Formats: sequence, structure tokens, C-alpha cells
Amino acid sequence: MRELCKIILPAALGVLICGCRTSYQEAQAARQDVMFGSGTIAMERATKMANSTVNKKLGALELGRIKMLHGDFAGSSAVLGPQLEDLFDETNEGPILKKGQIAGNILAGTLGDDRAIPYELPAFELLFGLQYQAVNHLALGQQDNARVYLRRATAVQEQLKEEHGTESEPASQSAEDDAKAAANAQNAATASSQITARLAPVADMVRASYENALAWYLMGLFFTKENDESNAAIAYREAGRICPAITPLTAVPGGGQDVIVVYEENLIDMREPIKIPLPFGGTVWSVDFPIYSAPACPPSPISVEVGGAAVASCVPVVNVQALAYRDLKDRVPGIATRNVTRAAVKIAAQQVANHVNTGNSYADLAIMLGVFTYNLTSTAITEADTRAWQTVPEHVHLGRLALPAGKNSITVRNARTGRACEIAVPPGGGTKLVWVSDIRGFATATVLTVGAKGTPSWARIPSLIGP
Repeated sequence: MRELCKIILPAALGVLICGCRTSYQEAQAARQDVMFGSGTIAMERATKMANSTVNKKLGALELGRIKMLHGDFAGSSAVLGPQLEDLFDETNEGPILKKGQIAGNILAGTLGDDRAIPYELPAFELLFGLQYQAVNHLALGQQDNARVYLRRATAVQEQLKEEHGTESEPASQSAEDDAKAAANAQNAATASSQITARLAPVADMVRASYENALAWYLMGLFFTKENDESNAAIAYREAGRICPAITPLTAVPGGGQDVIVVYEENLIDMREPIKIPLPFGGTVWSVDFPIYSAPACPPSPISVEVGGAAVASCVPVVNVQALAYRDLKDRVPGIATRNVTRAAVKIAAQQVANHVNTGNSYADLAIMLGVFTYNLTSTAITEADTRAWQTVPEHVHLGRLALPAGKNSITVRNARTGRACEIAVPPGGGTKLVWVSDIRGFATATVLTVGAKGTPSWARIPSLIGP
């Protein structure tokens, strides 16, 4: 018996003492590398995820975004394209998102943890993936392909808006003992209410996690360039319904080159792991959950200047922080049900093992220690599912101006920090789309043309928000 204990207990304690680098810590390191490093670590992590089965979609998003931040639009398109193509059926009525391709309150097995479930894209992440693929195609001079991806982005919102409120709630877990089932349901409800209460102040700033005014606005811009005013009006109206502040920007300014500025501010908060102690039949067990802990972050005041004079103010049009919080808040009940069920299964297994009677005391002890060791080690290595696309922005701003003849640059300024950066805008037809991604460690500026041929430009510029 002593030999058995020498094998089992040190193995369990070794996991607890030595520990391991968690997926959350790896994500933290990758985030820092994207913002302030070379991006190599983040690129390697994203590539590994993109080549996996469980994290393929998330890895493709991260890898595609990192490539964009380094000016590799062809490489980004090659990564994002296959993943996004597989999500849609093309019909006579237009693109339809395949069933089951949006993350929701799914139920899974009671062993392991949520990280073993293949990652499905939340609606807001899918929309950003489609937008970025449209930008990729614009940068590659493929206007028609860019339009296709924007149409898909608006189709997703139409489809989810129609389906909203009609999805059935996940079925409750069955249990032989009604009292235990009720206790598990109460634990799930307790944990769910604690998390949703902490998310609510930010999550409730938006109506739904699938609404993106920018996608509708850009689709309206394409319709306008095609002289399809009726559909442009519909797209702009939908953008204004989601974000009323965007409506004045639907009019083409007179007196010069039409320039639209998209300013992406900062990176979104990371999901963090927390443990919530819950009672289970006379004992207390800590259950793992994901959460966002940062308070609401107000967008910076962003303006555009020409020749030293302010000519436009950029308005916040997509609160990505709120969309992410809302997505998690909506999915917390399903997460709580799964995690509480897993904990209950482990505790029940230990209780059975503690009272097993095979007639052989050594065998009984071996069973008890074996279940104890499994529960101890699995608890040590299990963590909350904090997976999320961490290179999307926190806020997206939009501005529009007429660049006077003879002027070939604009200056984007952050009034909060006082920082500004001049961006060259080459002459030519069509509407110039200046897309700025500011991730704090640095920023990039991509100048694209909508509605006419134009040579795109990309440059790494100083951050307006700083480290």
C-alpha cells in the first residue's frame, strides 16, 4: 500500500507544485508581443492554433489580423478566406450563414473543460473577420471581392436579427436524483448571476452582440458607388438604427476629394479566469469561469485636420468592448451549466469511491486514491475557457471630410493625449478610405480607394494613445 501511495500522491502533488504555463498566460504573452514586440511569438501561437482542430477558426482570425498589422494583405487574405468561405451557403436570395457556425449556449460533455470544445466564432468576431477580409481585397485591388464580404457581413446581421429571440434554451442536464439536479441548477444560476451582474454595466451599452453599424455603412458606400441609391438608403438606414451618430456621415461632402477615416482604437480587453466557490452536498468546490473585469473604457476624442485646421470629428460607431461583454453575458448561463455539471460529476465520483467496498481494503483504498488523484490533477490543470480574438479593437471611430484640391495629406489627432500623425492621401478618383489601426504600441495607416482604381498604401505610424 505504501508503494501505491508513493506513486499516486507525488504525481498529483507534482502537478500542483510545478504547475504549467496556462493558455491564458500564453495569450497574455502573445498580446504583449503584438503590441510592443516583433510579433514573432504571437505569429507562432496563431499559426499553431490555425493548424489545430479545436482552435482553427480563432487561430485563422488572429493570424490574419497580425499579418494585416504588418502590411501583408495577401497573406492575411489567404488565411482568412478559406475559414470564412466555409461558413456560408450562397443562395439565390444571397449569402446565408450555415447553422451552428455562431457560438452559443451549447452543452458539451461533463469531463474535461470548455477548451476542448471546438471554437466557434461569436457574431461580433465573425463580422470583424468579414470586414477585414473586405479591407484585404481592397488593398489587393479587388473591389468586387470586397463587396462580397461586406454583403456577407450585413447578411449575418439580417439573419441573426430575424432569428433573435427564437432560439430554444438549452435543455437542462438529466439527473437520477431530483434534489441534486435542483442543487446543480441553483449553483449554475448563482454563478451565472454573479458573472452577468459584473458584465452588465458594459454589456448593456449595446442591444445585441451581432450589431455592427460600420459594416452597414461600408455596404452603403459600395451601393452608392454603383448608383444603387435604393439599396444604399437601406444600408445607411440600418447603420443609423444601430448608431444614430453615423447618419450625418452618409452624405458626400462637397468641395474636394471624398475621404473617409476609420480609426480603430486600442485592443480589446482579455477574458480572464476566475474561480467561484459553490456548495455541493456538504462540501465547497471552486468552479472556473471566464469574465471581463475592466470597467467601461470611454473612446478617445478623435479629430481630423487639414493644413492645421480641424475639418472633421470622428464619431465612435462600434463599441467592440460592449459587444464582447454582451456576447459573454448572453453565453454565461450555458457556460455555468456545463461547468457546474462537471464539478458535480467529479464530486459524486469521489463520494462513491470513498464508500466503495470490494471486500479488499487495499483495492478500496486504491480506488479512492485513484479518483482523488484524478480530481486533484484535473482541477489543477483545468482553467476557464478564456479564448477570444484579442487583436480586435476596443472602439472604432468614423469620420468623413472633403480634402481640398491641392492638399495631399490629413492629420489624425487624439485630443485626450495630444498626439497626432500626418497621413498622406494620394490624389485620384473614387472615395479614399483611410484605415488606421492603433494598438497602443504602434499604429498602421492603410489608404484604400472605393469605387475607382487606385494604388493602396500602407505605413507604420506612431500611436496616438501611446504605451
